[in-house]
Amino acid sequence: SGALCFAAVCAREAVRSSSLPDFRVGRAMAEIDTLIFDVDDTMYPVSSGFSDHRNGEVICEFMLEKLGFTCRDEAMKVRNEYFRRYHSSMKGLKVASEEGRLPKAFHEEDLANWFAERCDFENFLKPDPVLADTLRSLRDDAGFNLVVFSNAPRKYVLNCLEALTVREFFADSAVFGVDDVLPACKPEVAAFDTVLRAVGASAERAVMFEDSMKNIRACSSMGMRTVLIDEAGEPGGGEARGGEAKLLCDNPCAAHPSVGVTLQHIGQLRERLPGLWERRFERKPPAA
Repeated sequence: SGALCFAAVCAREAVRSSSLPDFRVGRAMAEIDTLIFDVDDTMYPVSSGFSDHRNGEVICEFMLEKLGFTCRDEAMKVRNEYFRRYHSSMKGLKVASEEGRLPKAFHEEDLANWFAERCDFENFLKPDPVLADTLRSLRDDAGFNLVVFSNAPRKYVLNCLEALTVREFFADSAVFGVDDVLPACKPEVAAFDTVLRAVGASAERAVMFEDSMKNIRACSSMGMRTVLIDEAGEPGGGEARGGEAKLLCDNPCAAHPSVGVTLQHIGQLRERLPGLWERRFERKPPAA
């Protein structure tokens, strides 16, 4: 169940945390110059239902029409098996095709076009003026390098940014989809390294905004500061979540030492992280 999954994840991470490098020790405030944002369930709320829409009807129809499945249940069983393994539909289906698990060969550009054309951006994603004003200020007033990095295809990512009316704040060279980092993908360190090198940033001076604990842990292990987006709140809100975290059994664990700060939604950025406007990142105080 979701509750058991969440409890198991937190228990396991509590055991692992003692062996993880903690780049925040003795450095409650860190000077930074780059902010990297995930997209799905981070730049918009999981409660919008958009991730469930994409990971349900949209990908199922792709499996039937493009990959030759005739049974919806079998199509989704295979897709979800590989999605849980790789956290990316594109990489997962690429591997599934190589392993002979698909009736027809998978082509990356087919999925990129499908998500960009078949997802209902207009009905699920609404303009976010608070986010737009915050990003504008972080770029123009604080002088940050703003970056987007998603495990979804680049065309889809651009459509999400357009629907949220925040596309203008990210240079073309600062928008990354999974097709920009393959054969790696999040949460592999190699994927984050590719993005950091491309934008000329160092891990120690970057902050990652994410809803995925696996991605949060990977970024923290590299020296990045991290912000966990957990709409259900902390602690233990993961059971109530939908979206990709529930599908991937990757529920939030705000108490984990890899989490620098937790926000319920990205709109709290200015309120909860005012130090960003001084190009500083203040981590949460340690648990009592």
